[in-house]
Amino acid sequence: MDDFGWLTFIARPLYLALRFLHAHGIPNWGWAIITLTLLFNVLTVWPRVVSMKSSLKLMRIQPRVDAIKQRYAHLPVTDPKRAEMNVEMMALYKAEGASMFGGCLPMLLQMPLFFAFIKVLRSVSELHQAHWYWLTDLASPDPRHILPLLIIASMMLTQIITPSPAMTASQRWMLGILMPVVMGFSLWHYASGLSLYWISGNVISLLIQLAINRSKTGKEMNTLATERAATNLRPGKSRG
Repeated sequence: MDDFGWLTFIARPLYLALRFLHAHGIPNWGWAIITLTLLFNVLTVWPRVVSMKSSLKLMRIQPRVDAIKQRYAHLPVTDPKRAEMNVEMMALYKAEGASMFGGCLPMLLQMPLFFAFIKVLRSVSELHQAHWYWLTDLASPDPRHILPLLIIASMMLTQIITPSPAMTASQRWMLGILMPVVMGFSLWHYASGLSLYWISGNVISLLIQLAINRSKTGKEMNTLATERAATNLRPGKSRG
């Protein structure tokens, strides 16, 4: 039995699922990883919908949140009255059924799987010397560096087309560049199978976001994001 350490409760079922796919119709380990990533994303569609609805609620109340912050903007950060601002904001979130952390749900579900994949790729002998197109060993880094570059590009594109509930345009662009670059370079020297999993998930996320943007909810989110960006660009408004 392969030793997956403290992540065994996630990594072992993950490995068994990969092995099942490989033994039942998908003889290539690379395609097995892509198929499992697709199946996982199908299972997380509902959390994505919940996250989208949470983000929309945040966007709807963002002008009221900004108004509360403006009322306390003249106070020093250390002023005890600043606590009243937080109380008002929490009361507003509660009244509207909004959560600052609702949009993080898909990522919270994805990260344990990400680290479990690392364990599987390092521990499972079958994935060593496993081929997928130009990749000759899914347990070794991409020799042509294609996947890390695709990860950076796909994450940037997804971030650009995703409406953000509370960030300004400049903050969105900064996040859209910084996070993808950090993630891409982090995976540069990791197993190419891990990069294959991540880019597969990115492409699926991009397609899902494109579909969301065409929906009624997505159109409202984009309208609210555009209105917020226009407000921040008015004279006397901060761009940060």
